[in-house]
Amino acid sequence: MAKYQALLEPFNIGKVELRNRFIMLPMTIEKVDNYHISEDLIDFYEQRAKGGVALIEVGSAYVSDCFDTQPKYHTTTGACGIWDDQFIPGWERIAEVCHKHGAKVAAQLQLCYEWRASGADPLMSYAPSKDVPSGPFVGMPEREYTQEEIKLVVEQYGQAAKRCKDAGIDIIEVHAGIGYMVMRFLSKYSNHRTDEYGGSAENRARLLTEIIDEIHATCGDDMPILIRISADDLMPEGNRIEDTKELIPIIEAHGVDAWSIQVGFHEAPRPVANQIVPEGEFIGLAKECKTVTNKPVFPGTRINSLDMCNKVVSEGYGDAVGMARQFIADPETAKKVSEGYPERVRPCIVCSRCLDNIFLGKPCQCSVNANVWEGIAVGTPEEHPTTEKKHIVVVGAGPGGLETARVSAIRGHRVTVLDKSDRVSGLLNMAQVLNPNIEPLVTYWKGEVKLHPNIDLRLKTKVDVETLKALNADEIVVAPGGDVIGIDVPGINEKNVVSSQDIKDMVAGIVPEGKGIIWKAAVTAIKAQGGTVGFMRMGLNMSAGPTAIVGKKLLIVGGGFAGLECAEAMKDGREIIVIDAAQKMGNGIGIIDKNPILTKLKKEGVKLMTGTSLLEVTKKGARVSTTTINKETKEETTSESFIECDTILLSLGVEKNTKLYDEIVAHFPQAKLIGDATTPDGEVYRTLEAVKGGYTSAMAF
Repeated sequence: MAKYQALLEPFNIGKVELRNRFIMLPMTIEKVDNYHISEDLIDFYEQRAKGGVALIEVGSAYVSDCFDTQPKYHTTTGACGIWDDQFIPGWERIAEVCHKHGAKVAAQLQLCYEWRASGADPLMSYAPSKDVPSGPFVGMPEREYTQEEIKLVVEQYGQAAKRCKDAGIDIIEVHAGIGYMVMRFLSKYSNHRTDEYGGSAENRARLLTEIIDEIHATCGDDMPILIRISADDLMPEGNRIEDTKELIPIIEAHGVDAWSIQVGFHEAPRPVANQIVPEGEFIGLAKECKTVTNKPVFPGTRINSLDMCNKVVSEGYGDAVGMARQFIADPETAKKVSEGYPERVRPCIVCSRCLDNIFLGKPCQCSVNANVWEGIAVGTPEEHPTTEKKHIVVVGAGPGGLETARVSAIRGHRVTVLDKSDRVSGLLNMAQVLNPNIEPLVTYWKGEVKLHPNIDLRLKTKVDVETLKALNADEIVVAPGGDVIGIDVPGINEKNVVSSQDIKDMVAGIVPEGKGIIWKAAVTAIKAQGGTVGFMRMGLNMSAGPTAIVGKKLLIVGGGFAGLECAEAMKDGREIIVIDAAQKMGNGIGIIDKNPILTKLKKEGVKLMTGTSLLEVTKKGARVSTTTINKETKEETTSESFIECDTILLSLGVEKNTKLYDEIVAHFPQAKLIGDATTPDGEVYRTLEAVKGGYTSAMAF
């Protein structure tokens, strides 16, 4: 019996049988051509269908004409059009390729925050009530729906559903969650109407129930309808789970076949999908919804691991499980489970880099799956086996180097990977100690390099020109990682100063240069424990006692991605101050995570000092200089202060490092440099950029 057998059982939504419990939730991934479904988008969904997903929900399918407009809400521009018959061929192609591989398809009918009755009208921001702000980027609504306009909206949904049916789509989903238009009618927060579309639960549900009735009228009662709803919208005076449990029977009486449960509005004050949200935080809401319906229910917010999926289905939180980002990270997640090797699933690290692009109207990207970014233009290694087998030598076993090796090996090349460390994954080894979401990725890479017989991994190997000459490589890829950024001020070599390089060395089992007996003891203990991540994490979190490496009062120098990650990882039991010379914290963090992380750190007592530079280190702390800028006059004021602390942690990130490459390319002109070593000045490269460099390099050989 498969380890996750409960996830492999078939079930039905209406008349449609689904082969397992894996459902790919809808995302607007910005792979359309002026709202038309592109070959790139078709390829994207075909990969997931091949990968064993039972139901692929295609989002968003926009029901209102957006041609020749400039929506304020950027994501709308990446929607798949369904407001006109000209879109049907694209939907037919998606249905065809998914059905060919055994997957069913749902089209998610959508209105975000803007609408117009026809292409002759201006696109305007609408809302049920004009006194409540619309969603992100939109501001206050320009119009409040009239009853006549609501009837037109309902007709648009019905006609859109009919086009989907004609195209061979299996299930219609109505998006009634996350603060989009239908949810704004459902929610007490945003619906203050006094007519028949506001007030009571039945009235607030009226737009949705009329849409459902219209879909039945245009498509017939045998077309399954799925409703995606926010069980708690997390907005002030909005809908709580009790309100949703009241709404579900009202809505279901009009003919609903399944419920997809999410949470929140996009603008909700509480984060719902970030790394800082514990996995499975909201699955209990789906279980509550199951108490008022006998239709299939599945949760789909902040779930990414197979263990959590199994918990959902095995323990009755849902009849299936919805994920989107995990299927972006690994299209074959379901297939790997069904074929008995779940340990090979490439994990989503919940970094939100996909959403960072999508919410700005840019094509989806992924930190662990570069094919999502490159798409059909580059293709997959399985689709492009080499016609000329080469010997590829990869210098560096970080994520960029390992991706080069993996893709090259799949394509049929012989690969030799060299690294001076005693373990793979480079800086991810340090990152996983600070961020548990990275740990599964390191585990994945450890297994992946062992999987391919044509990858020769040579650790504890110093690389020089003579080493490379002896290997007689056809191609050389240099992925040395970036240099840890340092700083030169008086006292920087004091014993109370800890750098990212020190932690990197310790994690690698090396006593950092210049460190004393405590560090030697820590490294010895780590080796004795087999280098386990949990033990290292515990060691860094210890803030008291004679063996503490990082003291109770901690000053972190660097308020970018690296520094804030350290603050988040080390805050328990400590007083932490983070300083950064910039006037804003969070360099290198995308729009999805930046404000939630900063808000959370502040609430938990971490002091953030912008415009602040380190001047000097003493045994008792640090002297700093702070520059403040008057918002009105733009005048700058600079002052100095002393921060008393036990430890100063330098966490300024990494910078370009080409020293090794420069030595190599002088003798091997074909050598390519990828990853953190190529970081442009002022930018922050992370796992995504390293993996993308490795993928594209290997696909070009």
